[in-house]
Amino acid sequence: MEIDPNLLVAAYAQIVGLLADFSSSRAKTKGKQEAIELKEFVDWLSTHGHHQIVSLIDRNQATSVSIKAALAEGTSAILSRISSLERQLAIASEGQGAFAILASSLAPNSKLSSQQLAILKEYEERQAGTAILHYLDSGPHLFFIDQQNGVRRGESMVPEDVRFVETDLDELAHLGLTSRSTNKQGDKVFRLTRQGHEIGKRLIV
Repeated sequence: MEIDPNLLVAAYAQIVGLLADFSSSRAKTKGKQEAIELKEFVDWLSTHGHHQIVSLIDRNQATSVSIKAALAEGTSAILSRISSLERQLAIASEGQGAFAILASSLAPNSKLSSQQLAILKEYEERQAGTAILHYLDSGPHLFFIDQQNGVRRGESMVPEDVRFVETDLDELAHLGLTSRSTNKQGDKVFRLTRQGHEIGKRLIV
């Protein structure tokens, strides 16, 4: 029997939220725990009335194994990973109208900077796959390249906020929106990823 993907998404979101609540409550009462037994989490779920989730864990071995692996990392690691997931969700919501506003309100520190958004938008407007950060006498410039055809796409982009251009570019790579390398001249090269492309195309009105 095929499971409705919407139900899977809802179950995933609920389990992640419950793991966050459980880990937070454990951290307050027991401090940092290196590892937590699955039974502790299941008992907590039962106590708080989440019987459907308990049933899902009992029925689905893959789900129980993955939750057990997450719990084995301890409360600090779980909360850290969930914080990272929240940020990724907020970033992935860029350009999604009311959902972007909602994500930003829930995770205000996860919003991309205006310069980062402008860079992703430039990739799409120029239909470029690669950007090279090159320093001229006038300062840093971003040159956009069609990697497949070796064609430079238009004039270079002059960063709006020169002081943070390297930080912004490095962070885009860290978030998986671009991949980072260095060319033979020592310039930083940033190749757009599919995730970065998806966000960039939504920024074009």
